[in-house]
Amino acid sequence: MVSAALLAHKAKQFDDGLVAAVELAAQQGAGRLRGKAYLIETWLAALPHGAPAIPAALLLSAARLGGAARDVPPALAAEVARVRGEFLADERRSKPLGIYTWSEPLRRVFQQDRLLQTPLDEPGQVEALARALRDEAAARTTYEGVLALASRLTGPPDTPDLTPVLRSLDRGQVEIGRAHAIFPPSRSVEADLANKLFEDGPIPEGFDLMGELAARIRDGRVDLRPTERSGWYDYQTWSLEPLVAPERAPEASRVSLDRRYREHLLALFEGVLALTREAHVKQLAVPAPSCAPPFPRPQPRVEIDVLPELAAEPTVSYFLRRSLGYRFVRKALEGAFGADALARLERLTPEGPVELPLSEELARIEGLFFGAAAAAASDLGMSLDEAMDPAFRAACALVGLLPDQDGALGSGRGREHDVEEFRRFRAQDDPDLGRDARMMVPVFYDRERRKTKAWVFLGWSAERVLVSFQRPPLVRVFAPDGREASPPEVEVRYGVLVHDVPYPVMAELYVDRLLARDELRALCDRHRGRRAILAALRGGGPP
Repeated sequence: MVSAALLAHKAKQFDDGLVAAVELAAQQGAGRLRGKAYLIETWLAALPHGAPAIPAALLLSAARLGGAARDVPPALAAEVARVRGEFLADERRSKPLGIYTWSEPLRRVFQQDRLLQTPLDEPGQVEALARALRDEAAARTTYEGVLALASRLTGPPDTPDLTPVLRSLDRGQVEIGRAHAIFPPSRSVEADLANKLFEDGPIPEGFDLMGELAARIRDGRVDLRPTERSGWYDYQTWSLEPLVAPERAPEASRVSLDRRYREHLLALFEGVLALTREAHVKQLAVPAPSCAPPFPRPQPRVEIDVLPELAAEPTVSYFLRRSLGYRFVRKALEGAFGADALARLERLTPEGPVELPLSEELARIEGLFFGAAAAAASDLGMSLDEAMDPAFRAACALVGLLPDQDGALGSGRGREHDVEEFRRFRAQDDPDLGRDARMMVPVFYDRERRKTKAWVFLGWSAERVLVSFQRPPLVRVFAPDGREASPPEVEVRYGVLVHDVPYPVMAELYVDRLLARDELRALCDRHRGRRAILAALRGGGPP
């Protein structure tokens, strides 16, 4: 039986590589998107041409952080040094985390974009930036494309960008809000919840954001269903809902889950959400609010054991939604770069690029999760159409997909092909599955405590899971002479299968400083054991 955790680990490695490749392509330009480096140069080029209000120190600092070899005018040298120095001194904003520690170009993108998430409170600066875009059609198109890519890859902006000002200029007016950012961060459901709960008050001792989020998803106070404004991170988060509320999943009538397995699914939700957030760590806003064995019977002459074979964990809806998330991000990337450019991009790993077009890898991983959903549904005795509940079909409509057509979702080569590929995947040695996933990702900053609340992924453990039939299947046994055999001549026994299923080990805690992957892993290797590791992290000393 393939575990949901195994596929989640595979997805994490793929997602990291996809985001890394997209970040570098969006920086330098690819296909129809000219890139952020071009945009920054366009704004800086406006300086000698009567645009003194442009925030030159911010842009020059960002350009240098991004690796541009640009001279700083002597008159601006002190201000550029101040902006850059203050930014780098604030590790919560400037310290590269996750994939952004893989290479120098990724580190530069992280710091450049994080600096350009700074809200601009000078209306003249905002207007000057917008006018420079309006005067250069290609720059405006690129800016809108970069924003659309960030919104589709992660989520809608948490603060206003420059587009409302651009539209007001188109109407012959100048309308500027309280604060605009050049490349604003994206909102998330967990950040929205933290802001909602603690916008006007202190954060209580022992508050667990992950636990609160799970409880609100379970009772319906937090609705994860995608909307037209949703990004890929929203789809990824929505895919985890069946792990928190398995009783609402279409496959719920086919399975009976005991308390321990529900706890296993909740741990899976917590770990996978933390891992997923880390893939989007640069772009996501970090708010700062204040089964029993069969009954023994006498031995019959013929015994037939029927076992509940499962190709994958019975989390059909999770697999199905994750597959749709990959279709969503593929369309978003094709919209940003063009299908031809996507076929020339390659997913990145810490060792370098994967020698396979990103477009093909996207089709494969979409097919992998779709195949897992189809295989698990079949093992539960349900059709995949039954698993496509109204919420899933509504999300498909947002993506422009007709899920009932064979091949519409998945690799594009048909349901049977994807199921067969999934079954082959179980036996192959996938290099992504051997990668270390331990990491730390910030969630919000507590101004009163002057500490960052972080999600820490400490690795994988395993738990023994018993799988038995909720409703035993009807079995008919025929003797060699063709007649149907019956007890006591034959006995059909419905057995129990035992699986060691991996699950993520995750913690939520306050930390004084954020640790990059290599720093956290070194600390974990030294202290070993969850309690000792968390004590070292809470201590706030050097890793």
